[in-house]
Amino acid sequence: MKYKFPMDVGAIMEYLPHRAPMLMLDRVIGVYDGEIEAEKLVLENAFYFQGHFPNKPIMPGVMIVEAIAQVGALLASLEEGFDSDTNLLAFASIEKVKFRQLVYPNETLRVFAKIVKKRRNLYKFEGRALMGDSLVTQISFAATLVPRK
Repeated sequence: MKYKFPMDVGAIMEYLPHRAPMLMLDRVIGVYDGEIEAEKLVLENAFYFQGHFPNKPIMPGVMIVEAIAQVGALLASLEEGFDSDTNLLAFASIEKVKFRQLVYPNETLRVFAKIVKKRRNLYKFEGRALMGDSLVTQISFAATLVPRK
């Protein structure tokens, strides 16, 4: 594999096309047994808190799912032979999403993903998000390779 851990935002942006405010990863801890682990610092000034339950700010579930998808795409792009200069991964399907716990400002969200199947241009993933050791979200999803142009 072609990377060094931990990875900061600058290193992550070498592999993913996402930029602020949509880049949902702050640091990658490592890859263990085919599963990648990263962190997202959930800051109180994040754009999505302005209108999502303003009197009780809660991180939108769709943003948690996006963070898990991004860490999955990053794992795929770190594989030997993946050309992140010409390809990117886009959602093909989302299945079995379960939200177990709310995420509030000033938390650190730990996000994980692993590739469970790869066929030609289609990747299938399983992912999860935790706060500490508590499960927040779990998901199965697929993504397909598309030209970066």
